[in-house]
Amino acid sequence: MIRQPRRPLRTALRALPAVLIAAAVPVLPLGSVAAYAATEQPDAPYSLDATVSPAPLTTTACAADLRCALVASPTGGDDYTVLQNALNAAGTRATAAVVDADGTVVTPAVPGTVLLGEGTYSITKPLKLPVNVNLRGSSIKTTAIKIDDAAPWANFGFSFMIRPAADQSLTAEPSPGSVNTVSDLTLNGRCIKGKGGYSETGSKEPTIVPEDPALTGCESSLGNDNNSGGGIKVGNRWTVQQVRFTNFNYFKLWVKATRDVHIIDNRWDNWFGAGSGDEDNIGGGSDNTGTVIENNQWDQTIRGNAFDFTHARNVTFRNNKVVANRYYADQRKVTGYGSVYLESVVGGTFSDNDLKGANIVLKSNANYDHSGENFDVTNTRDVVVTRNRIHDTFNTAITAVYDDYAQGTTTHVRYPGGNNTITDNVITNTAESAILITGVSNADKNAADTVTGNQITNVGVRGSTQYSGFDSVGIAIGIGNGDKVHHNSIADDQAWPTSWYGMQIGSSTTSAVSVTNIQLTDANGDGWNTTSRLLGGQRKYGALAALAPTGLTAPNGAFTWSESVAQDPATYSPVGGYRVYRNGVEVAYYPVGSPVIPGNLYSADQSGMENGVAGYTANGATVAAKTGDAAVGNGSMLVTTGSTTRTVTVNGLAVPVTAGTTYTSVTSFKALTSGGRSVRTGMTWRDATGKSLGQFAPNHRNTVASTSNWVTSSYTAVAPAGAVTAQPFLVIDNSIAGEQHLIDRVGLVAGTNTEGWTDGAYAPGNRYQVVAYRVGDFQNSTPATVIG
Repeated sequence: MIRQPRRPLRTALRALPAVLIAAAVPVLPLGSVAAYAATEQPDAPYSLDATVSPAPLTTTACAADLRCALVASPTGGDDYTVLQNALNAAGTRATAAVVDADGTVVTPAVPGTVLLGEGTYSITKPLKLPVNVNLRGSSIKTTAIKIDDAAPWANFGFSFMIRPAADQSLTAEPSPGSVNTVSDLTLNGRCIKGKGGYSETGSKEPTIVPEDPALTGCESSLGNDNNSGGGIKVGNRWTVQQVRFTNFNYFKLWVKATRDVHIIDNRWDNWFGAGSGDEDNIGGGSDNTGTVIENNQWDQTIRGNAFDFTHARNVTFRNNKVVANRYYADQRKVTGYGSVYLESVVGGTFSDNDLKGANIVLKSNANYDHSGENFDVTNTRDVVVTRNRIHDTFNTAITAVYDDYAQGTTTHVRYPGGNNTITDNVITNTAESAILITGVSNADKNAADTVTGNQITNVGVRGSTQYSGFDSVGIAIGIGNGDKVHHNSIADDQAWPTSWYGMQIGSSTTSAVSVTNIQLTDANGDGWNTTSRLLGGQRKYGALAALAPTGLTAPNGAFTWSESVAQDPATYSPVGGYRVYRNGVEVAYYPVGSPVIPGNLYSADQSGMENGVAGYTANGATVAAKTGDAAVGNGSMLVTTGSTTRTVTVNGLAVPVTAGTTYTSVTSFKALTSGGRSVRTGMTWRDATGKSLGQFAPNHRNTVASTSNWVTSSYTAVAPAGAVTAQPFLVIDNSIAGEQHLIDRVGLVAGTNTEGWTDGAYAPGNRYQVVAYRVGDFQNSTPATVIG
């Protein structure tokens, strides 16, 4: 067997690259889960009873079959030798398949069978299943095989309780046409000794080992035993059916370099005090082909991913049920678990599954060590994700990530992905967006994806408003050329809506990846996505929005925040103003900014110029009072450039400051005669004698004056040693002779927050959000959020 290194747990979407963004504790108290589930949809019912499997083999039927042998009961000690001898003998009773020259089965194999009677069988070494041998129990509830309490973990190092007797691969077929079945029993991996056995009346709570860097989550050493004691490693054409996997230190079921494996009607849980390592419940890859995984169930007590294949082809995952609850995630101190991962998977269908808490992720193998089969990078492609019911997720519901790693001294090959179809899924109550398609480079995806017919209700329900450059939206598209996105419905039916947009096109945090030629209708021009009760509307374009407000605070309903700026000065996008939302309803709208600057060291007249401009002085221009055109109120300052084209500066009134304290100046500007000039707000510091300690203004060009709207600039700095006063220092760059500009809403505050609003209906527990919107098309920033 090729040894598998311990892999990091992938219980939620891995962090994207920077360009995007001892003794067991007592069992958990009964009833705690219910409190966590109060706002969630009901779990898919979990039961050990078969759903599609035939009744277990009986002793009578076994006795009538010359190829079947009964092991009536456990010995009470180590059962390894008895079981292995029985399996070997069954191999001699089997008849191999007859195949023709190209491998086609002419006459099917007839397997031998070992039937285990009721009881718990202990093994000290892995059982090796010969080709064409079936291992069956009397039932999933009454027959169990466990790793013996006295067996050293080393006996199962990088290995499994049940595995093929002969190593095989896609290129070396030990027995063409062979078949094997393991069914109707429980496998107990002895993660926690004495736990995991079945009881009709026992507690179904797991054991959760306290956080300890030396432990695996089991009674085993992370340094010495972490890759020991898995469940089943399947071979070609194996069927695993009605098997319960519990209490495992290592991978529960491993599917690597196989053909045509069927995994049907099995169960994964950690009931009755069982524990678990963090490895996948079903894992593997290495070009396993034609694997079918159907009608299985994963209980909320599992740990790790429900499923994760890397380098697989033509995978079918259908009619399965996975439950992951926030209660157990919190107890284990993880952000999520139960996920379904398709990494470097080419071809497959994931359909008609019921996932609670868990999500589906399509991605490449770029995050693994760059060696062996992971030296080259394959992005997932040609996968259909359809008719799934996904709800109450820890993050996004369905994610496709296209990525690669940087070329090193030895060039690797990157195989682009795409042509994935996400259609007719029902997605409800996601913590983040419902469907996210994103990437690192346009070269990582070379075929359009299709996203159609999905019904999405309530995104961002856990308060998340942004993830990897995307707001909480129904569908986020961050990479692709010609993607089809239509006939989807996105709605919010919560009393306090959390869904911001139906769709976001393009990331808000990178311009290195593009979305082009997106198709928002079908070929007939029909099928626009429909939306209902969304906070921001149907669609957002990520590259255009401003950066989100920062520093949002709300002591007793008095809200303050700092100024937002354009996210990319090279593609200037002026901030037009702000909107405030309470529990999903807009309660304040501020063109330009709030009428009152919170904590302003200027008086209302000094800030708003409602009664003149006394105390302001200009260099290279004259100043005068003006009425009828103002950022707030009715008055403003008229600045007229002199006879020479130059940078005009205006100094405001001096106010006392304390050296070492942070201050922010803020001003709103508007061009009266012609726009296009950079306008900036800075600070002049002075000592006790009135001597200037310097005039400072930001070097950025985030604010450009316009004749059609007001723009706001701010500057934050720490008062230098010796400073006793400060003046706002206002700059109009390269102003043409005779040109006129307006200035209003001047402020200087201690701290950084220069916008404010007071809620007269404030109540603890309310959710408040503030967005900055863009001039012209009113594109919103990502919301800033605070809970009252």
